[in-house]
Amino acid sequence: MAYHKENLKERLVEIAWEICVEGSWQAVDMRSVAKKAEVSTTAFYRHFKNKGDLKAELMLKGFQLMSDVQKNANVGDNFSKFGAHTIKFGLEYPHIYDLMFETKDIDMSLYPDLEAILNSSFNGIITGVRAFVPTATEKEIMIKAVNIWASVHGLIGILRRSRLQTGKTKELEWIENNLEEYLKMTTFR
Repeated sequence: MAYHKENLKERLVEIAWEICVEGSWQAVDMRSVAKKAEVSTTAFYRHFKNKGDLKAELMLKGFQLMSDVQKNANVGDNFSKFGAHTIKFGLEYPHIYDLMFETKDIDMSLYPDLEAILNSSFNGIITGVRAFVPTATEKEIMIKAVNIWASVHGLIGILRRSRLQTGKTKELEWIENNLEEYLKMTTFR
């Protein structure tokens, strides 16, 4: 496969994305990415100093994709739709989602664009809480936002585990099929 030098970085990211979607971040290795792109590992390292740089690119791509989906959910008008989109993203892209929110081994200060979009994700929740509870104090808004953040991420984990079980409960099946309604009943009120 011929490639142009100017789009090799994007091609390497796309290949790593595909590997991560199908397997996990642990399945991504720079030699196999370079091999699938039909370039040398030297060419790979011209675009990424290390595996952390590639990880940051994949995380950024994941946050951009999730953000694009969330933009369709007007936070002020339908906050539960915003949450439902986040949960659907976590269910559709489980390995990318894990990569995005497992940030303990990456120095976010090295990747300001990534840090900004991660902060923007949480700030969307703060904006939604303000719209729902305009008289709340900043402390109350922050406490509710953290609770919603934890609830959404916890629900993603519960639903992902339930997909692996042979006898999924009717309640979990209903929740997964009615995310917005469930969130209106619980987290987003």
